[in-house]
Amino acid sequence: MLSALLLTTTLSTTALHADTKSDLADVYAKGINAILFFTSEDVISSGHYSFDTSDTTLDTHFIPFTHQFDSDSDFYNFYANGSIGFSKYKELLSPTDKLNITTYALKAGGGIRLKIAQDTDMMVGAAYLYSYSDSTFKSSPPLTGDLKAILNGTKTHHTYELSSSVGYHPTVNGYQPYARAGIRYFKTDIDSPYATISKTTSTLGKFKVGVITPPLTTLYGLPLKLEFYTSAVFLGGDMDDVLGFDHFFTAGTTAHLGTSSLISWVDEVTFDVNIVKGENFDGLNFGFGLSF
Repeated sequence: MLSALLLTTTLSTTALHADTKSDLADVYAKGINAILFFTSEDVISSGHYSFDTSDTTLDTHFIPFTHQFDSDSDFYNFYANGSIGFSKYKELLSPTDKLNITTYALKAGGGIRLKIAQDTDMMVGAAYLYSYSDSTFKSSPPLTGDLKAILNGTKTHHTYELSSSVGYHPTVNGYQPYARAGIRYFKTDIDSPYATISKTTSTLGKFKVGVITPPLTTLYGLPLKLEFYTSAVFLGGDMDDVLGFDHFFTAGTTAHLGTSSLISWVDEVTFDVNIVKGENFDGLNFGFGLSF
């Protein structure tokens, strides 16, 4: 994970050679971009996460949104999606040494949804993620020179995403069971002083199953449905290497509140809570989303 190599390299080195300086900058750049994963994965969009191998926490606060465009065709329609928010990464390396990284990000994307069979669809899309990271490394004695430049300051990154998924979602007595499998590919352009790498690439595969109930009750006259789900997420590429784990699991529930009768341009407001468990990290997520 980012923390282990940062800790070893930073605290054991007082004068950096050129190659060591580049190595540290590369690890740091990959670490920041691995953190971006938490800004783009909808099942953990907002929550608190801790890592077992170090005194490290990550808090994310993101609002995802989607819009399905109307279509004259029964075979396809276009959609738009995205998210906006920020995350805070905190790592206590020693009683006097602390690394803080605050990342602000905006994601915008879209694609096409195809009805390939009865109750079965395929979604193919692309997205762009702009991120702005502000990092601070506090230590005693304070860092100077190249180390200070690498571990402190602001950086911007540009991430490009391609995605594809297939889902099956029949309706049975008003209930909507579903299963969806998909894969996403990320490429991030690196903007980091001293780094020799120019980009990072990662893949993310996900399999999710769940069920959405028919309206169970109303809140202030608005219909309320519940969704129960579980999912498995698999990581590859630079994301896997830096984070130190290659998969995790989630289980949760989502409340779907139909709001179109109250706000014509908002079809649905969702409130989600789930638990996340990985090989060396776990977390609790509370999410809020909009469907237009």
